[in-house]
Amino acid sequence: MPLWLRQKNDKIEKGGEPNFLTRNKTSLWGSLEEAIALYGSYKLIPKEVKEKLVCHYRHAEIKEALVESSSGKCAFCECIPSEGGNVEVEHFKPKSKYPNFTYEWENLLPACRRCNGSKDDHDTELEPIVNPYLQNPSDFFFYESLNIKPIIGENYEVAVRTIDVCGLNTIRLWKPRSQILVSLHDFEQSLEAALESFYLADTNRKKANRKRAIGEALSRIEELSKSAEKYSAFCGFFLRESEIYMQAKLLIENDSLD
Repeated sequence: MPLWLRQKNDKIEKGGEPNFLTRNKTSLWGSLEEAIALYGSYKLIPKEVKEKLVCHYRHAEIKEALVESSSGKCAFCECIPSEGGNVEVEHFKPKSKYPNFTYEWENLLPACRRCNGSKDDHDTELEPIVNPYLQNPSDFFFYESLNIKPIIGENYEVAVRTIDVCGLNTIRLWKPRSQILVSLHDFEQSLEAALESFYLADTNRKKANRKRAIGEALSRIEELSKSAEKYSAFCGFFLRESEIYMQAKLLIENDSLD
């Protein structure tokens, strides 16, 4: 099977821990641990005291590294956070339940305000959801029209829970998906006409020119499925499921003009 027909690996690569965390996480956790011991639990630490102890996870160096790792997108819904609310540093294991993970690099993700608020303090240890830094979302989800759907199988319950916990099928996401879907259908229709024109060409020169134009069109639309683009998983799934797109890719890969 050609590489472009395989389901892509859309797990996010995180990169190294920021220097700020490496230098300070031990002392920051130590101060927080002392407060937990003093007040009896994380929950009982006074709000103002707690904020001073935990605010450093929002340090610019941490946020910048997370934003860079996800190409500026929310790790859960793939929106550009400036369009769905400011980017926030999300604790995959909630710090309210697992305060010892407050400053652990592996526990931090970039999230839009809507996903972060929807997830809230959901206990991902007791009721797991997809962590796109550790798991390939394509193993859990597929798309049907404007909705993200759970794949039937061993990952089904985790996928269903992720969709529910993060609110991945709501109007805030249907709207941008619908706009992209219109563009993708328009592209598919144009591509079908271009393929028909190619096969009707009566000279090799005409075929070569039309084949080159088809290749250029494919290159432009494939930009939408690159990991740096918002909703790239949605676009990539559409293309992998499109028979017209597959026909065009096979044509371009074929060295002949037949």
